[in-house]
Amino acid sequence: MIIPEKVSQKINDAYQLLVSANQIDHAIWLEYVFLSWQWWLCVVLSTLPWLFWYKFRQKKSTNRLLLGGFFIISISMFLDSLGSELNLWDYRYEVIPFLPSFMPWDLSLLPVLFLFIVQIKPNVHPLLKAFLFSIICAFIGEPLFKWLGFYNAINWNEFYSFTIYIVLYLIGHRMICSKNFEEISE
Repeated sequence: MIIPEKVSQKINDAYQLLVSANQIDHAIWLEYVFLSWQWWLCVVLSTLPWLFWYKFRQKKSTNRLLLGGFFIISISMFLDSLGSELNLWDYRYEVIPFLPSFMPWDLSLLPVLFLFIVQIKPNVHPLLKAFLFSIICAFIGEPLFKWLGFYNAINWNEFYSFTIYIVLYLIGHRMICSKNFEEISE
């Protein structure tokens, strides 16, 4: 189907506005964010948890744990991008200004926390672990990043996140603990 010229022009105009806004955002990032202490903290928070996990992971379960970690990354980046796009929240100190998600949270802290909670005490009911994961993420992590000035909740409440984190954990746990893999052992 061919897009009518009038619609095509409106799409082009909207796209040019986005390009212009991104250029302004990137200039601000380069002048005020890049190499600031906040930027360095975000870089550390994006890498250190993975190094810690690599050292203390259950080595025989690495592949299936990474599958669960990548699931958490994929879903959290999608939801983060969606929330930013819908003006529910935004971020002030990105490691790279080209992603609408918060790299330390989506690519590191969230999946690594998930991986550690899954591995520790594997016989504890997943729902209890999901509540622990959700409480840490929604009521400790999000307020901490808000307090640090990294995260700005515009039309969002931590209680919404709480529910999402429970579902996210339970799906990730189910994926990792599928009978297609070996059992997690202590």
